[in-house]
Amino acid sequence: MSKVFFTGDLHFGHENVIAFDNRPFASVEEMDAELIRRWNDKVGKDDFTYVLGDMIWKTRNDNAPSIIKNLNGQIILIKGNHDRFLNNAKAKAALAGVKDYDDICVTLEDGTKKRVILSHYFIPMYNGSRHQAIHLHAHSHFTDEADYEIDFAAKLNAEGIRNEIYNVGCMYWNFEPVTLDEIIAHGRTIRPTRTKLETRKKVGNSLIKASKSAQSGCCCQKHLIYPTYKARLMCREQGGICQ
Repeated sequence: MSKVFFTGDLHFGHENVIAFDNRPFASVEEMDAELIRRWNDKVGKDDFTYVLGDMIWKTRNDNAPSIIKNLNGQIILIKGNHDRFLNNAKAKAALAGVKDYDDICVTLEDGTKKRVILSHYFIPMYNGSRHQAIHLHAHSHFTDEADYEIDFAAKLNAEGIRNEIYNVGCMYWNFEPVTLDEIIAHGRTIRPTRTKLETRKKVGNSLIKASKSAQSGCCCQKHLIYPTYKARLMCREQGGICQ
């Protein structure tokens, strides 16, 4: 019987995302190879995986078809803000589907059926939230936005406005796809600890110096260390990596 998996924010081919997320890879080549290995270790040929946006970085547009074909199973992409590889017709054709949003039913291992709302972006008042539906999203990585999302969802629940929201960005899940059973068993998305953020800052500082993208004029070094919303806006306005 086929399984259904979820992941997001893979960023195949994106060198700067290693520092951005403090990913445990020495190079973009190592990251891409390891993402494929971890995917294929869990996902079978007959399984389905929903990627909730930002799958392949723009520098890998030409390699996108081969990346997709190296991943087991059928892939449905919920479009993110960095999925420009879809301009490659062969890459788009290699996917089982491309959507902006989806509303699906997933059967858990015990036979329970769950309604699941899929989006690249966090939706606090998502469809079916009051009727036991679950919302899965990505996009916010380990940024301050992720903190705001967690706090806002908790505040709504405390005030009786039910929601059950999980961030399925790969950096939260050991850089591998996960089933809905795994997500629910793990519990609510946990923000990084201060120790982890400080470690990311140190790693980010060293990687920025060696980064080709930083050398090419990205203004947003603060973004790579502590990615704040204001820093990303400034970076985007000045032509940096956040475009």
